[in-house]
Amino acid sequence: LTLLFGLASINTLTVISVTRYIKGCHPERGHCISNSSISVALVLIWVAAFFWSAAPLLGWGSYTDRMYGTCEIDWAKANFSTIYKSYIISIFICCFFLPVSVMVFCYVSIINTVKLSHALTGLGDPTDRQRRIERDVTRVSIVICTAFIIAWSPYAVISIWSAYGHPVPNLTSILASLFAKSASFYNPIIYFGMSSKFRRDIFILFHC
Repeated sequence: LTLLFGLASINTLTVISVTRYIKGCHPERGHCISNSSISVALVLIWVAAFFWSAAPLLGWGSYTDRMYGTCEIDWAKANFSTIYKSYIISIFICCFFLPVSVMVFCYVSIINTVKLSHALTGLGDPTDRQRRIERDVTRVSIVICTAFIIAWSPYAVISIWSAYGHPVPNLTSILASLFAKSASFYNPIIYFGMSSKFRRDIFILFHC
């Protein structure tokens, strides 16, 4: 369940970055983002999460007890089985490296597009509103990408380290797991604190 919800969170952040990229860099394709396309994306998010989290139960990969109230993928078995190693390498590439690459590309493209549009329309002297929009876009993009990388990089690094047969201290493993699991907690806080539109929608939802 931990892996399932963690992967769903990663996939959701990736889809959000893609939708922002389309809206910000290719507004002429904004019609592609509709209720139906978002519904399909949500289904694919959970299908992918179910696939990668259920694979060890079906023999591709394995889970192990971590002795502190939870379990996780048995990274060490990669040393003894090509099948387990193929699963670990695949999940690292598909569930960490690719999402990080997509998010970085999307947000960097958005920042560059905003700066370029301001340079063309304002001749290098943007209005206060333009400067505020650029600052907000840059700030939110950097925080989202940084938070994601901070949360998941330690866990990904020690997992690959363990998969290649190197011992990992229990305390290090625990802290890395906590960092990874914390992503689903502070992502809503980031949006609430940095997006006025998100706050307005929350207030409307709860009749504040």
